[in-house]
Amino acid sequence: MGLTRLVRRVLPVLASGLALVVGHVAVGAELTELEQAGKRLFMSGESPSGARLDARIGMAGLTLAGAAVACGNCHGEDGRGRAESGVVPPDIRWSELVKPYGHHHDSGRRHGPFDEQSLRRAVFDGVDPSGNTLGPAMPRYAMSARDFNALAAYLKKLEFQRDPGVGEQVLRIGTLLPASGRQAELAADLRALWSAWFARINERGGIHGRRLELVVETLPADIDQARAGVRRSLEGADVFALLAPLSSGIETTLADLAQAQRLPVVGPLTLYPEDVQASVPQVFHLLPGITELARVLLRQAATEVPKAGPTLLWYPDTAQGLATAQAIEAQLMRDGAPEPLLRRFGPNGPTARPLAADAAQRGVTSVLVLGPGADVAELAAAATELSWAPRLLVPGPLASRELLTLPATWRDHTRLAYPSNPSAAPPQLIATVSELVAQGASKAAPSGAGAAAGSAGATVSAATGKPQPGTSMRRDRPVAPAVMSAYAAGLLLVEALERTGHDLSRRKLIETLEGVQGFDTGLLPPLSYNADRRIGSLGGFVFVVAPDGSGLRPLGGYLTP
Repeated sequence: MGLTRLVRRVLPVLASGLALVVGHVAVGAELTELEQAGKRLFMSGESPSGARLDARIGMAGLTLAGAAVACGNCHGEDGRGRAESGVVPPDIRWSELVKPYGHHHDSGRRHGPFDEQSLRRAVFDGVDPSGNTLGPAMPRYAMSARDFNALAAYLKKLEFQRDPGVGEQVLRIGTLLPASGRQAELAADLRALWSAWFARINERGGIHGRRLELVVETLPADIDQARAGVRRSLEGADVFALLAPLSSGIETTLADLAQAQRLPVVGPLTLYPEDVQASVPQVFHLLPGITELARVLLRQAATEVPKAGPTLLWYPDTAQGLATAQAIEAQLMRDGAPEPLLRRFGPNGPTARPLAADAAQRGVTSVLVLGPGADVAELAAAATELSWAPRLLVPGPLASRELLTLPATWRDHTRLAYPSNPSAAPPQLIATVSELVAQGASKAAPSGAGAAAGSAGATVSAATGKPQPGTSMRRDRPVAPAVMSAYAAGLLLVEALERTGHDLSRRKLIETLEGVQGFDTGLLPPLSYNADRRIGSLGGFVFVVAPDGSGLRPLGGYLTP
């Protein structure tokens, strides 16, 4: 082979390799203004310059707004292409497009490498570098030259971009914990748990070569301030995902932020999980909310009272409470049950005596509580005076200690549903969690630089396992069920990270979680998800009050709605 021919063959390969090297040097670098504009166009299909952006698609040339056929919809956020409905979009990462030996597609179409000019023809006219017509699934875009230049600039950087929190050797996982208030003790236990557990994972080499680093965003105890605080903390936060955030009272705000930022949230902890109904694709709940537990109770009641009368759906006077009651009403009607009574409690609802009289007259055989704040003791007293003794059905997260002090006849008629049965968890696993919390709490707090990262939150390095100042040093109490649930969430997240692999993105993690089926944490019922399901376990366990009022005992095994 002559020297000239050899140089002509080698130079393109060297140039391509040099482009890759330069690209890798740019990993983690900020995008330029032009590249940022191209990213917006790629992801949303909207013109960053404000110019009109349309696309023709299909054999008939149907014209759609560019936002309806954004590049990222088919080619994926990483540009690698995702098969859908029999169509396999090609890999459009720049290093793939400019391969010097060209491309041979499964359809038989062949063409040489792309450059900016041939890419422009593909985007505008739907032809490849050899003049072949692209498939009808590829839109033909009408965009300004400025917008195309932005798109091309971003494509050259696309494959070297990483999602927030993903480094070469570090993966940053965030959580939300209150700085004070009634949940401060639980927050201290969770901080200690992640500190010790992440350290153990890192001692084994981390996950696909990356060590885990915890980022704790602290929130005020006041709910309104917490809502504002979580917005400030998460907007632009350098974390890959959130793990078991304490989100009671800020569920909707957190869900909105997770959706806007495409931020995965695994196992949020909330005192009243009825807001599970308002979840978004990025939020993966472990356990069911009020609606699902209510359905478990109705199933149990149906087996105990086959010819039951109507059910009283007693709900809080809120929009969420009404929505929950209407969902249960629809379920009862589908099941052929007698039409239920919907009654609200609160300032605008009936008081206990007229409510009990009305329900007794209508032959109600079960009262289902659907929100926090119901005065069960007052209703029980009014019902006793009327010699009316319905079954009292209470989702566990709504139960109060007053249920244990009801008259014996009411205790016998009371049923509670919980998403898990902590007493059934293996003792050795409970001991492991307790040991991790104690280990994390006993470590010395960091001092000097790095102990805090400003008002937006603080980082706890899992390499050292040192918690923030203020971590509880006590370990003279049993581990709370919420800590067990949080640990289960951690097991799920680590499993998903390991399945996803080293080439990590938020989208890939979400897709991996959607494929989890029957994952057994040992602490909770098996967890399963899919593209339309964001609650890992939909069922629960039914409990009754012990005859002497000393506590609860399980009535049977695991029930699904």
